[in-house]
Amino acid sequence: MFKNKLLQIITFFLFLIITIILFKKFNKYYSQNDFAKILILFILLINFFFGFLIRKFTKITLIFFGYFILILYSVNGLLLFFNIQNTPQKKIEKVLEKENKTFDKRSIIEVVKDERSKDVEIYPQVVPREFLKKNIKKIPLTPMANTLFVSCNEFGEWKKIKTDKLGLNNERFIDTFDILLMGDSFAEGSCVNQLDEPATLLNQNYNLKTYNIGISGNGPLLSLALAHEIKPLIDFHTIIWLIFDNDFYDINLEIQSSFLKNYLIKNFDNNEYFQKIDETYKFQKKYIEDNLESLKKGFSFKESFFELKAVISRINKLIHQNNPEDTFVFQRKLFENIFEKLTFIYPEKKIYIVYLPETTCFKHRSLQCSKRFEELSQTSNNLNFLNFYEHLKNNNGEYKKMYALGQDRAHFSPLGYSELVKFILSESQKD
Repeated sequence: MFKNKLLQIITFFLFLIITIILFKKFNKYYSQNDFAKILILFILLINFFFGFLIRKFTKITLIFFGYFILILYSVNGLLLFFNIQNTPQKKIEKVLEKENKTFDKRSIIEVVKDERSKDVEIYPQVVPREFLKKNIKKIPLTPMANTLFVSCNEFGEWKKIKTDKLGLNNERFIDTFDILLMGDSFAEGSCVNQLDEPATLLNQNYNLKTYNIGISGNGPLLSLALAHEIKPLIDFHTIIWLIFDNDFYDINLEIQSSFLKNYLIKNFDNNEYFQKIDETYKFQKKYIEDNLESLKKGFSFKESFFELKAVISRINKLIHQNNPEDTFVFQRKLFENIFEKLTFIYPEKKIYIVYLPETTCFKHRSLQCSKRFEELSQTSNNLNFLNFYEHLKNNNGEYKKMYALGQDRAHFSPLGYSELVKFILSESQKD
């Protein structure tokens, strides 16, 4: 009798704990479309509710709970094992192994610590998007100035970037040039050697002096804000803006920032960002040092196992069915406003908007990607829109060569960047 009463009390407290967790986390999980966590909590809630309400179900409830948790962790472990064998790193390792090359398995933080042990002042690359996700009111628009960063590894070795005095990926700041290159990591030239970056190719192969303001993670609004702030400092002829597939999603995060929305206002002057860059540098440096252990720590088996990340991700995919790429809503008006503001800032400049495809465009998303460019090109009559996706589809049967080691969802390979630059210059000469 006492034992049954004790089990019923335990069941009641478990019901209470699950109820509190669900109450506190429901809005967060719902807003993140994390329905798997909601579903698991609801199953446990109903289980414990009947367990403490109906005495004869109490023991069954606790047995069910034990088996439920055992099954969840068993399935999660199997999924983790499968996922580990199919991570981008594992796939890259297999490609490099065939070429008798090795992959640097260190995390970005481990690389930073190893370099610092040799008295090298170096940091993990922390970009504006990091601060945007933290809902920080005033977002740094560039990484730290005059700083050595570790950025990414898609070819087996970690790439390092030394920023100029404005915090941008250039050998040095120049105020007069031919081309202003803007966009995200593709404009920045992520993961390839500096000689293969698009700005370098334009400079050295085509004698077109180019200044690069591309930054990893930048969406359309962050790119616009940076173009706005840098205007008083530079003089040039042409803008090339690389728009990658994920920019169509990044814009939904960026528009939530009141700081960034100011840049859409026509008569908005600026925030004098570059006049205050020393102050921003101190803020960024402190942020990185304070959060060094948690920044880009990479895959953690322990964390993924105990937090059931693999099984939760799989359940969410089953619930949603469609990929985010197939369900997005094109923010036409927002893109119209961004391009209108860009032409307002730079009324005399020749501006090219270049659409860059993600690898799935060549698989199951051909129609979506073609439609995406069509919708983008209809947002302004004052800009020149170039479709690199159609160019690759029609002129290169082996699209995988255009991406880092032929991997899905990767940046361009040296060949890909070279082909991109040739395509842009070829199309621009037709005007």
